[in-house]
Amino acid sequence: MQTVQPCVTIGSYMWAQDRLPQDEFTLRLDALRAAMDRNGWPAVLVYGDVREHAALAYLSNFIPRVRWGMALLPRLGEARLLGAMSTRDLPAMRTLTWIADVRSGMGPEWEKTFDPWIERFKGEQPATLGTIGFDIMAPVLLAAVRRSLGERFVLQRADDILAMPPRRKRPRELTMLRASCNLVEAAAKTFVESWRGNHAPETAALDAERAARSLAAQDVRTLVSLDGGRTLVPFQGRFEKCEGPLVGYLAVKAMGYWADMFVTVDDGSAPAARHAAAALDAMIAEARPGARADAVHAKALAALAPLKLHPVLGGSVGHGIGLSLHEGGEFRAAGDAALVEDGVYTLQAGVADAKAGNALLSAIVRTAAPGTEILARSPAIPLVRSKP
Repeated sequence: MQTVQPCVTIGSYMWAQDRLPQDEFTLRLDALRAAMDRNGWPAVLVYGDVREHAALAYLSNFIPRVRWGMALLPRLGEARLLGAMSTRDLPAMRTLTWIADVRSGMGPEWEKTFDPWIERFKGEQPATLGTIGFDIMAPVLLAAVRRSLGERFVLQRADDILAMPPRRKRPRELTMLRASCNLVEAAAKTFVESWRGNHAPETAALDAERAARSLAAQDVRTLVSLDGGRTLVPFQGRFEKCEGPLVGYLAVKAMGYWADMFVTVDDGSAPAARHAAAALDAMIAEARPGARADAVHAKALAALAPLKLHPVLGGSVGHGIGLSLHEGGEFRAAGDAALVEDGVYTLQAGVADAKAGNALLSAIVRTAAPGTEILARSPAIPLVRSKP
């Protein structure tokens, strides 16, 4: 789902070392250094910003609260982390990462912190440096990087060579994702309870966000329907009471990991809700290691028939989720990607029909050989709501 990125991130940012100790990042870096050996990269530059930082967070644990960050990771030697923040913020920044050498990348500090670190890899021939996340880098910053490198170095895009973060989740990642799923379920419960009391979707969404932040969420995104589930919109500030079903979307990030959920509150009489629930059950049954995205999509549409997929889903019924809200390709009719062992995916089903009604439901699952593990799921329908 496309949501609105907050201008200021005000959530709880910390390094939970009891759950992600430093040795976890040593293990993660092993795969990166193996790729360096195979490709002859003396170093890899990993970029992330406040909007998208999955690879940066996976390898350094640093999540930018403003602007951007870049990890300079060598095959041998000490790493360096640059952040687009003033020097007064460096002490707080150092508490969020295992990298000891943390510098400001603002203004004139850029050349002082970037150039000397890169210079060590200079040779008679231009050295090739791997890059991750540079596709989302602002043009002005990319130009500054290229000026600093000059003709001494060549950049090679590593995103397609090495998936960071990997689709298969490590055991400690699964622990983090389960915690995020518990948080989004708690927020969804508040969302429903608030709606039953006031029938104002935006008020319910704010109450859900407040509940999530009280549980140490880093970020919360919400969408609500003001027209009975036909469309979803970000916060408008109207606080109007609306008749018909409540249909909304919640996404919560905790300790770097996202979980999301569609919520539909209905009296159970609308066929749309029953078809959406059946489609979600069919996808959960199909989701297993090796299953193809197009097969999951086909199962969903067969269960929805004769109704059509809700247009807000854009033809997709799911995708990976983790350090990014969208990891990997969407589950579409032409999707050929295969689900992986210990992959975590959000599955989404919905119907919008003038006669049958409107409903959107979802579940987050872990695919495993013994069976699919449901980490979170939309509240069950029917949910009998009180009269206003």
